Amino acid sequence: MIDTEMAGSQIGLDLLLRLCLEWHEVGSRVTCDPPVVDTDRDVLCLVKDRKEFLDAATREGFVMAGSVPADQLELHQSPFTSMTRGKDNLIVTDAAWFASRFMVATRLAKRFNLQAKAERVALFQAVLYGNG
Repeated sequence: MIDTEMAGSQIGLDLLLRLCLEWHEVGSRVTCDPPVVDTDRDVLCLVKDRKEFLDAATREGFVMAGSVPADQLELHQSPFTSMTRGKDNLIVTDAAWFASRFMVATRLAKRFNLQAKAERVALFQAVLYGNG
């Protein structure tokens, strides 16, 4: 029997991903070997217009998560916005440099098979922002 709610949410996610210039599955499901299967699915979305994409994602049931921009000014101060719906997390950016660095950090985390979350966070902070 197909879980219609799950099937509907997957269709909505697939439609959203079609709006992306590019998208990549990221996070511990991708970087860890063996993959972490009992965790959320993280997807990095590079989009042309972040506000437009966030509006579309909101219509599909996603809500902002993490550090939520209080207004449009803050939206432009951060290179990304996090959104969540169930087990799906979107990391939405319209900054190509951010998406590129994020993927570099993802490849490094995978290459070094960083199992500890604190190690992965430190790596991403160093690659994305030069914090080390």
